[in-house]
This record gives sequence, C-alpha cells and structure tokens, in this order.
Amino acid sequence: METTYFRTKTTVSFINYHFVFCPKYRRKIFLIPRVEERFKELTRQKCEELNIEILTMECHIDHVHLFLKCWPTQSPAEIMKEIKGASSHVLRNEFPK
Repeated sequence: METTYFRTKTTVSFINYHFVFCPKYRRKIFLIPRVEERFKELTRQKCEELNIEILTMECHIDHVHLFLKCWPTQSPAEIMKEIKGASSHVLRNEFPK
C-alpha cells in the first residue's frame, strides 16, 4: 500500500482511523439478505461526499470494521455520526425487520 499524504498550503497530514462499531443491541443484521451490500454502498456514497477514503471495509454478523483515511479537520465522532446516521435511516426504511 502506497503512503500518500494530504497536503494543503501550510500542512501535511496522514490520518487513518480504524472504527469498529455494532448495530443497536448487537443485532445480527448482516444475516438478512442484501443488507450488507446496501450498507457498503451507502457508506461509500457518504464517504465520497465527505472526501474520506475507505481503505478497507468488512462486515461481520454483528459488527463492522472500517479503516478510513481522512483530513485533520474531520473529527472521528463527526465521521461516525454522518456514516451511521445516513446508513441507519435508509436501512431501517428499506429493511423493516
């Protein structure tokens, strides 16, 4: 994997975050057909909007691993709020169970 830095006029940064998060009550939502593919699609769309690079994304039965590369102006809490909020809302509407 090639190391690339984010550069601005006055700064150089290299920030990677490894997030591990679970659905509410650690439900096994990824056993439901098509949920995993839809979750990955929604996450990719949101990361493109936020200018975040997804290095790896793995979904297990009841949790997700995300390894992201982002700008220093983006806080980890804000990143997760955006990703989890957008995906949760859409998945709850599309997959009611």
